Amino acid sequence: MKKFPFTSILGWSSSRFDTFSSCKRKYYYRYYAKHDTDFALDQINRLKQLTTVPLTVGSIAHDVIETLLKRLQKSDSDIDTSRLKEHIIKMVEDTIQKSEFFELYYQKQEELDKESMVEAIYKCLQLFIESDRYAWINQQPMEQRHKWVIEPPGFGETRINDLKAYCKVDCMIPTEEGVFIFDWKTGKNDVAKHRKQLIGYSLYAHNNFGHPEKDIRAFVVYLKGIFDEAELELQEGEVKQFYETFVDDTTEMQSYCADVDKNTPKGKDEFEMIDSGLCAYCEFKELCGK
Repeated sequence: MKKFPFTSILGWSSSRFDTFSSCKRKYYYRYYAKHDTDFALDQINRLKQLTTVPLTVGSIAHDVIETLLKRLQKSDSDIDTSRLKEHIIKMVEDTIQKSEFFELYYQKQEELDKESMVEAIYKCLQLFIESDRYAWINQQPMEQRHKWVIEPPGFGETRINDLKAYCKVDCMIPTEEGVFIFDWKTGKNDVAKHRKQLIGYSLYAHNNFGHPEKDIRAFVVYLKGIFDEAELELQEGEVKQFYETFVDDTTEMQSYCADVDKNTPKGKDEFEMIDSGLCAYCEFKELCGK
């Protein structure tokens, strides 16, 4: 796997640009908190670390899928569903104990519905385990499974047009038919929104692992309500358009830097607050008096 030398310059990611687009002030607190002079860094970081029930469901589901796939690299024996349920319960209990939740901090709920969280996660895992895709994964030759890339360490750093990007794949499986990339989603189905991520993952596989672009197949897999997956089918000129959009996104974010090379921001006042219905769900809303 190709690695890149450290640079201070900001790196594009789909989530970073989504935050930038939704509210510049939220973007400032999330990525430049250490430069703020109005609030203590500990206070901002506390808010930054708030999680939510949906985020926790998604995070634990991802962690369990990672565990299941790494298990498959060594054994294709049946999954003990009772032990799986116990494992999920333990993970939920540990997360509730160690994490601070938005719902408790802002909405003043006295407690979380642990059972509902466990059931939501378990249903996601059931959809995955009972799917044709899981059966396909389980049919891959055992002697080739060491080549799977499952939740690789780091942030999936790569280079696109000599600019930094973060495109970390959930799972990448090389086969004789091509290289299959999977991105697990536990939220609502939104293929249009996730296309940009899939293109980024495909470029990550090409740039970091040397896989020919023609051999890469990328899928977004939805695990909420029903199992559904969508394959990235590139249209003519779409990769070129992605390059142009990526450069435009990066350039726009860099325009809020006082020093692009050091990735230091302009003053906080330059990062305007956007008053929208999303403020009610923002972890930093108390800093803005919302």
